[in-house]
Amino acid sequence: MSSSMILSLSAKLSSVRKLALTYQTLRMFSSSTTTTTNPYLVYAKTIYGNPDEDLHVRSDIHYFDPVKEDEVIVRDKVLPMEFRKECFVVGMSHGWVVFKARCDGDNNKKDKVLYISDYYNPCGSKTNPKTIPLHPMGQQPDPPAKQLGITNVAMTCSPDQSNDFAVAVNCLGPVINFFRPGGKHKDSGSVHFKTFLQHFNQSKVMYSKRDEKFYTTSVGGQFLVYYDAFFEEDMTGSEVHELRFINSPELTQSEWEILDSCSKTVHLVESPLGQRFLIKWYAQNHKPGKEMTFLCRGTKRFMVFREEEETRIMSYTEDIGDLCIFIGNSEPFCVKASSFPGLIPNSIYFAGDGFGVYDIATRKPRSFRPKSLAAFSTASLAFYWIPPMSL
Repeated sequence: MSSSMILSLSAKLSSVRKLALTYQTLRMFSSSTTTTTNPYLVYAKTIYGNPDEDLHVRSDIHYFDPVKEDEVIVRDKVLPMEFRKECFVVGMSHGWVVFKARCDGDNNKKDKVLYISDYYNPCGSKTNPKTIPLHPMGQQPDPPAKQLGITNVAMTCSPDQSNDFAVAVNCLGPVINFFRPGGKHKDSGSVHFKTFLQHFNQSKVMYSKRDEKFYTTSVGGQFLVYYDAFFEEDMTGSEVHELRFINSPELTQSEWEILDSCSKTVHLVESPLGQRFLIKWYAQNHKPGKEMTFLCRGTKRFMVFREEEETRIMSYTEDIGDLCIFIGNSEPFCVKASSFPGLIPNSIYFAGDGFGVYDIATRKPRSFRPKSLAAFSTASLAFYWIPPMSL
C-alpha cells in the first residue's frame, strides 16, 4: 500500500473517530438535559402556620417513590392563597391538580370556583406555585359542574407546555365539562355536553395525544364516547362507539364468583407511542382510614385489553411488554420500565382500593414494601399518581 493511501485512510479514520466522539458527547448532553423524576404518588402535606391568619404559610409535600419504594419530601413550599380557603381536590393530570375552592367574599359556601395548580408538582416553583381559574362559559348545566360530584379530570397537556391547553372535568351523572382558558374562549372558559346517564354515570375521562380527543367509557366498558379536544362553542354532541371484546380469559366458576363480588371500574390509558389499553379493575371495596398502609387490600384482579386501532376491537392481553401502567385518582398514564430501573415491566401500579403493583402475566398483586413504614403513618390527601417531571 502506498504512503499516500495510508495517509488518506488514516485521515478518514480520524474523521470517523471525531464524529463518533461528537455523537457520544451530544448524546450525553441530550440525556443530561432531559433528566426527570421517577413517577410519584402524592399522599400527604404538612402545613406550618395558620392559613387563616398568617401572611406567609409554608408546607411540606410527601410523595411515595415506587422505584425505591420509599418516601420523598419536597420541603418549604409556599401554600397558595387558593388552598387556604375551603377547597376540595377533584383530580390531577400532567402533575397539575384540579380543585374546587370558595370565592373570596362569597357567603354561599356551595358556590365554588374550579382551579388548576402545579402546587403538588415536585418540580414546580417552591416560592410561587401557579394557579389558574377555570371560569364557566355560556349556558351551564343545572346544577353547574362546580356543584356536581366530579369523578376525574384529564388535560391535553401541562399549561407549562402550551397556553392553548384544554381540561375535561367529568361529573357524576350525564355532564362533562371542557375548559380552555387560553384558547378561543379564554374570556369565558368552557363548554359542556350531556352523555347517556344510564351508561356513563361515574365513568372516567382520558385524553388521547395520538387522536387529539378526549375519551370516556361507559361504566361497564361496552361503549366509548369521544370529544374533539379543540372544541367549538356550538358543538352539542359527541360520537359513540360500541366496543367488542375478544380473547377473553377462561376463568373457573370460583374465579367468576370472586369477580362478581367486586366492584369494577374501567380505565383507558395510552402509551407514549400511542398504543391504547382498556383496563378493568376489580376490587372488593374497603373503607380507608386516616392511617396509611401499603397493602393490596380490596384489589383482586385487573384485566387488560389492547385496542386494535383500525377496528377498535379490544383484545385481552397478558403482555404489554416494557410498559408500566399507573392507575389511581389521577388521569392514568404509561411509562417504559427500562427508563426507570427498579420499575417492574408488564405491570400495573395502583393506588385507591389498596396500594401495590400487579403482575399482568402472573395475574397477582403485590403490596408495596416501603423502607420506612413510620413515614407513611398518616395520609392527609387522596392518592394521586404524578408522571415523571422534567427537572
